[in-house]
Amino acid sequence: VIGIEGNGKVEAVTIKQDAKTYKKECDHFVPLFGLSPKLGPIANWGLEIEKNAIKVNNALDYQTNIPGIYAIGDVNTYPGKLKLILCGFHEATLMCQSAYQIINPGKRYVLKYTTVAGVDGFDGTRKEAPKAVVKKIE
Repeated sequence: VIGIEGNGKVEAVTIKQDAKTYKKECDHFVPLFGLSPKLGPIANWGLEIEKNAIKVNNALDYQTNIPGIYAIGDVNTYPGKLKLILCGFHEATLMCQSAYQIINPGKRYVLKYTTVAGVDGFDGTRKEAPKAVVKKIE
């Protein structure tokens, strides 16, 4: 997300993907990062809450009971939930793949391993691991 647009309220976000930039209409944009998973006003959005956490479908994509709304990290709950940062990374990966399908209906998502393909930096440059040099042992 490279921009948020609206007149007195959020109406759209501007998204840059690869070399393309496009606008996606939305009612809310809630980026959260924190060390204390307190729901605050989100608790009144009609999401299914259990033990002060948002229930999600962990068998699929971490969507809540409201389609298109996801909860990942310490703010969510499901059977067997572990509050570890590693689990949050896993949840984010599956959530992003699902959100991609909502944003790009019918378009195939091709998963690329960053260890092989590299990653695009925020400055637009490609970051790649140095190629291994194999030397002959004599």
